Amino acid sequence: MKRLLLATSALIVAGSAQAADLGARPYTKAPVVAAIPFSWSGCYIGGHVGGGASRTGFTDPGVSTPTFGGPVMTTGLVPGDRIGVNGDVGIVGGAQVGCDYQFSSNWVIGIAGDFTATDIHGVANDPFFGGKAGNPATLSSRTDWVASVTGRVGYTWDRFLVYGKGGVGFAHDRYSLNNFTAIGGFACPGVGFLVFEPCNSSASTDRIGWVAGAGIEWAFAPNWSALIEYNHYGFDSKRVGFTNQSVGTTALLDIRQDIDIVKVGINYRFGGSPVVAKY
Repeated sequence: MKRLLLATSALIVAGSAQAADLGARPYTKAPVVAAIPFSWSGCYIGGHVGGGASRTGFTDPGVSTPTFGGPVMTTGLVPGDRIGVNGDVGIVGGAQVGCDYQFSSNWVIGIAGDFTATDIHGVANDPFFGGKAGNPATLSSRTDWVASVTGRVGYTWDRFLVYGKGGVGFAHDRYSLNNFTAIGGFACPGVGFLVFEPCNSSASTDRIGWVAGAGIEWAFAPNWSALIEYNHYGFDSKRVGFTNQSVGTTALLDIRQDIDIVKVGINYRFGGSPVVAKY
């Protein structure tokens, strides 16, 4: 029995001495989590809201559809003089889609399309001639929507992107003439002999022009970005016909339009770079 106890004690002492010789266990750092630079490469879809203003000019070219063998004065406007519609303002809202590609570390190129419903409208009085019953003759314009297909190029500081854009712009407009004494060279007959009613007429048209703009976008989350953007739409003069329904004549007016829109928006990006763990 004594021999067994002596042998056990010897083993315990030997194990303790060996453990003391091994030294302390080495310390290992926990993994370091680091963010890699955000990538703007990828596609996105989003929405926007904002406000817009339009400058619309009506000009009477002094011709109309032939009536009884010859042209006649088109409306109560003075041929060649331009009437500008003031106060063309309204709210806007719509959606956008696009794709970007980041290259050379900080440069971004992309292509995008957007559609924006608008409530931009305004009215102007004819300054040359009065309307019926002592009230002014008025010209009005309303833009129902604008759209664009554009390319853009920008420079990025990680999650901030400053860019310019340009391309093709589209719009749908409605116009009206109200309380005129004549349209297409003829008054509008009413009920009874030599009784004439105010002449009213309306027309609508699609416009194609150019668009240019600039903006800044901020990627505030791995797949989300917010933007603020300004765009200018330029639509050259287009000849639009206004029909006098009473007698079948048509007045022709040249209408020029420019639209400015400021909007804020948000995009969901299918690309982007999340924060990743680095060991």
